[in-house]
Amino acid sequence: MTELAIVGSGVAGLMAAVQAAAAGAHPVLLTKDGLGDSNSELAQGGLSAVTAQSIAAGDSVAAHVADTLAAGAGHCGLGPVQFMCASAQELVDLLEAHAAGFDRTESGEFQLGLEAAHSAHRILHINGDATGAGLVDALRSSVRVLQARGEVTVVEQAQAVDLQLDPRGRVDGVHYLQAGEQRFMPAEAVLLATGGIGQVFAATTNPAGATADGLGLAARAGAVIADAEFVQFHPTLVDPARFPSAGMVSEAVRGEGAVLVTGDGQRFMQEIHSDAELAPRDVVARGIHQQLLAGRSVYLDARGVEAQRGAGFLARRFPSITVKLAESGLDMAADLIPMVPAQHYYMGGVYTDAQGRTSVAGLYAAGECANTTVHGANRLASNSLLEAMVFARSAVQAALNDDAEARADTAGLRVDQLPDADAQAPLELADLQQEASKAIGVYRTGAGLEDFAQLLARSAPVASTQRAQHELGNLWTAARFITQAALHRTASLGAHHRLDSTGKPAPGTRFGWQLPEAERLQPTIMSKELNA
Repeated sequence: MTELAIVGSGVAGLMAAVQAAAAGAHPVLLTKDGLGDSNSELAQGGLSAVTAQSIAAGDSVAAHVADTLAAGAGHCGLGPVQFMCASAQELVDLLEAHAAGFDRTESGEFQLGLEAAHSAHRILHINGDATGAGLVDALRSSVRVLQARGEVTVVEQAQAVDLQLDPRGRVDGVHYLQAGEQRFMPAEAVLLATGGIGQVFAATTNPAGATADGLGLAARAGAVIADAEFVQFHPTLVDPARFPSAGMVSEAVRGEGAVLVTGDGQRFMQEIHSDAELAPRDVVARGIHQQLLAGRSVYLDARGVEAQRGAGFLARRFPSITVKLAESGLDMAADLIPMVPAQHYYMGGVYTDAQGRTSVAGLYAAGECANTTVHGANRLASNSLLEAMVFARSAVQAALNDDAEARADTAGLRVDQLPDADAQAPLELADLQQEASKAIGVYRTGAGLEDFAQLLARSAPVASTQRAQHELGNLWTAARFITQAALHRTASLGAHHRLDSTGKPAPGTRFGWQLPEAERLQPTIMSKELNA
């Protein structure tokens, strides 16, 4: 039996493996695809971190905390936010020790970027706009070295399908599929680091593997899911109806001075928010969505940036975005780029404390699948990589040192159960995505949420392969949590925007949800390793 099984290999999972090995444990890392295949690889913007350099320029940890709280609409957990922001310098030092090559100036200082809703230049990046890929590469290389030494076991192409509970209700292992066979990995503790829920929606910046796996696994084990209503929509995905493979454009481009305009060249964000294009993501996404609903196209105009900073600046600063756009025949330096909002990040998730403990003993979570409360109702740009790695480290420490019954305290949550599901009518992925995009997208209404809740309750997920069936089941589960929570919170708050908003927003009032008892796992006495 391993001391720690880690599920997922984005930056949270990779950091957890490195941390566990450094502590003398011999973790097993299970990943659905190849090592490092994750949403983390796609992160363009960077890593927000107050360093000694930025402090010398006038920044502070307190300012980073304040920016995070403001972007989160006052709904963030203050303690976890302070812990995350104060841990940034130590994390940067650790990442550099693992050969993460942050971009530096000719004088050797960090190149610090500015992004939406940040009050200072504090964004570190790698290769301009490939920070996520650079961090994954560095940590993956370290894990491969540890694997070669026998200090970490990596199990690839292993899709976790369920956790296992011992007779006390404590998690003691993971069931997974590999090469069409079901296998079991017993573990003293399990850390979920499975990423987000993007495939609930038709338009998302997430990869195909973002299928709410951690949320589904934890929910079936009885874990509390918190802040489920808060889904972030990135303002600037290149219109997939016109350019299906062009991808998203980081707000770091707007941080350099690019603006949003309608087809007739008129800006509109200054009329919505004092920070205009650098307002929090939920504000910019709604601003674009309003224009689209009015029948107007929206474009990103970076031509002025190129004119001001000199020919070739955009290609040097944003090489990955430039190449990706060029593959679709687009050039930021010369063209207006058509934009639409798309699902990007999930603030909700498996509820944890600052040590990654969930409400179920033996189960921990970190990264996007976790709800640490740091993002509140809307995540501040470039805080996701920071959060994932900071809390992965603390979760590993807790998992290796906690007593057997340790779990997160949910006394601060208002916890309820989801309604029972009848689950009879077949529901395919495309139908789920289409209906979810209408009901739980940028704008929501009580009537739309009620209709979608009823559709989900009478539906049974149906897919053509074993893997797809498990993934669709997790997405269906995630959609149920989001919809019920969105119905319950009748007032708009942050990224949760109800057109029929009533009452006070009540930031800080946090709702938790569990699956009905009939849908949860039952404890088992099985504890031996099968085919592992």
